[in-house]
Amino acid sequence: MAVAQVVLNRAFSGRYPSTVCGVVYQNAHRHLHCQFTFACDGIPDIVREPDMWERAKTIAAEMLDGKLWLPEVGKATHYHAYWVRPGWVREMTKMHRLGVHTFYRPRAWGDGLEAPEWGDEASTVESARRLVEAGKKL
Repeated sequence: MAVAQVVLNRAFSGRYPSTVCGVVYQNAHRHLHCQFTFACDGIPDIVREPDMWERAKTIAAEMLDGKLWLPEVGKATHYHAYWVRPGWVREMTKMHRLGVHTFYRPRAWGDGLEAPEWGDEASTVESARRLVEAGKKL
């Protein structure tokens, strides 16, 4: 959910491509210099975990429908895993750490109050509950 929110935050920011695909595949022509490694690693994209693929599609659909919002991630437009040390971090405001990822927003962009928000806590909690229940059935 948090990564999907970052993708939409980027699409709404005016500083990145304005579509989900545009954000996800930005710089895909540059080997290992893109936004999402799967888009530029040269490895064929084959779904090897169909249950997780279904989960990702559910999250994407609900995020695009405006049903999900993680307030702790807020208007974050960047994130990285704890084992990565990107140079851009020193220009960022840390928003939240969730699992192995830390989420950020550039300080120069302000707090993002003018950027859109969607979803609400109740629908996000309900969606998370359904995803957990679906995972238990597997």
